[in-house]
Amino acid sequence: MSLLGRAGLDLRSWAKSLRLAKQIILICIAGFVLALLGLRILGTSTDTSIAISLYRSISGDTLVPLVFGVATVGDLIWAPLIFWLYVFRKDSNEWNSSLILAVAMVTAMSLTDVLKASFNLPRPFQMPSLGIVARGEIPTNPGFPSGHTTNAFTVATVIWSRYNAWRVPFVLLAIATGISMIILGLHFPSDAIGGAFLGIFCGTFALGLAKLRSTK
Repeated sequence: MSLLGRAGLDLRSWAKSLRLAKQIILICIAGFVLALLGLRILGTSTDTSIAISLYRSISGDTLVPLVFGVATVGDLIWAPLIFWLYVFRKDSNEWNSSLILAVAMVTAMSLTDVLKASFNLPRPFQMPSLGIVARGEIPTNPGFPSGHTTNAFTVATVIWSRYNAWRVPFVLLAIATGISMIILGLHFPSDAIGGAFLGIFCGTFALGLAKLRSTK
């Protein structure tokens, strides 16, 4: 047994897992590209106006902690969820779910960091002409795609496939996370939309990979 041996590598499963759900994958890629080109680059005025409208939908600081709390839960809920499923649950299906979610989240966070660095696009509060001030936190990394939204939709995708009864709550949380990040002045709509499609992509990839590995 070797951790680094060539015999242990199974890179072909990556391509196979993507082919298993090629329609969803293609939709995710198309949606991501449209968010980048259609809104962030070519539709800048629309992207900006929606961002300003949502930012101004709450006045003062009274609701900011609530909105920030929603965004934080959507971003980090994967951590206690993985711990709960793997440590406290007895069913092997729950253990499998925790591993699938872990793989999906590592994929999501890795791709998000790479894409942020590649596009290096600013956040709303970094553009003084918009009159938007960061609420809750002041991130220093680039804006596109939204990491919080990516994480939330990655979790929602895995939950959608594995737990029917929890589909609606997690999808609503994912949507609320993306909207919250715009209200907080930390992202444009294009960032959130791009993050949503990226999250669905990562969740679908991990689910497909798990399906292949379970049949071997």
